[in-house]
Amino acid sequence: MTLTAAPPPVLQVRGPDGPWTGALAAFERTGVAVVCATQADWRPHLPTGSNLKRLLGRDFRRFRALASDELRARFVASRMLVKHLAAGPLQVRPEDLELGYGMHGRMYLRGCEQVEISLSHTRDVLLVGISSVGLIGVDTEPADRKLYGRDVERLMCTPHERSELDALELTDRNDRLLRLWTLKEAYSKALGQGLLFPFTEFGFVPQGWSAQLARADGTPVGDAQWRYWTVPVAGKFLGAIAVQNNRRSERRDTRVGTALPQRLVNSIQDSLRARAG
Repeated sequence: MTLTAAPPPVLQVRGPDGPWTGALAAFERTGVAVVCATQADWRPHLPTGSNLKRLLGRDFRRFRALASDELRARFVASRMLVKHLAAGPLQVRPEDLELGYGMHGRMYLRGCEQVEISLSHTRDVLLVGISSVGLIGVDTEPADRKLYGRDVERLMCTPHERSELDALELTDRNDRLLRLWTLKEAYSKALGQGLLFPFTEFGFVPQGWSAQLARADGTPVGDAQWRYWTVPVAGKFLGAIAVQNNRRSERRDTRVGTALPQRLVNSIQDSLRARAG
């Protein structure tokens, strides 16, 4: 599987029934799929009772600890979107997937090391990416979010990026800063660092919809394994995608049933059903 120079299409799905065809086709072709959704579209489909416990699994405790109905609804919608997207390439039921979290909150699918996932949300929009070629990070922000002139550039930009911003027309500076912000968020999420990764120590040089990683002085890093893009999301949002194309496997088959012995798959599924019941 080889990533193209063009960014992956960000496909909007309206609910658990999809459409998922485009995402599956993109995943089979490149090993990467990215989808977006609105909470308004998914809210009518949120499960309740035993179905909710079965879907969330260990995440049910996190769900119950949330302080408001709005946060709970977003939490369930985001986990549904992640599991439904991953269920296609893995060829399992969404409720049979279990999410785990790394030291800095990075999300992963327990027992499914053949794929990586990333989640971002802002306002009513959810963005999810899945990859079988290496690490992936996604981020999204409202396209009209105002960052420039609020000291954000000093806190998140390298000296070279600040000089590049100063050279732009005043009307273009916020758009550039927003692109840099989302790219850095996506890259740090892919690495599992989040905001712990000092944004002033690495930079990006936007080139159309793609971008190139750069050192603090603006010189390109030149790492051929990584690709970075900014993309439109759901009409009024900007997204960023960072993918490590390390070709961890030439196998196109990511199904759980072929990645794991079937007896182990059955045992895991039985255990999840018993715990949910």
